[in-house]
Amino acid sequence: MAENAREIETVWPRGVRCAVMITFDVDGETLWTSRNPDNWNRPGNLAQGSYGPKIAMPKILGVLEKHGVKSTFFIPGWIIEKYPDMAREVLARGHEIGYHGYLHEFNLDAGYEKEKEIMDRTMDVFDRILKIRPKGFRSPLYEYTDATLSLMSKYDFQYSSMMMDDDFPYFWTMDNKATSIVELPTQWMWEDGSYFFFTLSKPVRRGISSCKQVFDIWIEEFDEIYKNGAFLNLLFHPQICGRYSRIKLIDDLLTYMLGKEGTWVVAGEDLARFWQKRHG
Repeated sequence: MAENAREIETVWPRGVRCAVMITFDVDGETLWTSRNPDNWNRPGNLAQGSYGPKIAMPKILGVLEKHGVKSTFFIPGWIIEKYPDMAREVLARGHEIGYHGYLHEFNLDAGYEKEKEIMDRTMDVFDRILKIRPKGFRSPLYEYTDATLSLMSKYDFQYSSMMMDDDFPYFWTMDNKATSIVELPTQWMWEDGSYFFFTLSKPVRRGISSCKQVFDIWIEEFDEIYKNGAFLNLLFHPQICGRYSRIKLIDDLLTYMLGKEGTWVVAGEDLARFWQKRHG
């Protein structure tokens, strides 16, 4: 799409070579309960979830502040209710909080009314505890239905971030008509869980990788995205990435990427607003 500097300047703001989002899904305990309801009765798994909001989040906010960048945190409503001070601190630091379900739940057969019920319940949490209306939408498990798209429009979401079908942001279509809702696509290769998520509870995952290996993979990706003037949307889970070695990985990534002239590290709301203005 952007093969030379002139074309890149038509995509991004002047002086920007590529855009990078650093996003966090603060799923906490709901990551486990949505995978398997039996985990409500497994304190060990719930404890792994709680590590994210309780212990990892201050480290993450610290490393973002160190580099002077803003991020988007997608947080289920149940987690906002359980850890309200954590969520308020995210906003106080100038970051964005986006929608991520109530219990990180998603059922493709739920239907419009059930999806609306979940969204209404979560919107009430945002209103009561944070006094904001989320602009960004990330569906748990990246799943969506026609009802999801209709509700995104009904509730005036500015953007979503859950698809994997482009190298650049784009506009959603509904009923074969373009909408103003921007999609900020991501990719499994850019998610920490693909490399680090380990559990022996069903469904089993056995991912424990070296941070050096993951750093190399992501830098290879970034270098080619930078070369082509495209978009990178990295996705982290605090309970996974909040361990000290992986905090250093985030630190090292930001140091490397920001060392490249023209790298724009941007929160979802700001990127979507720019895309609507420039390309809408």
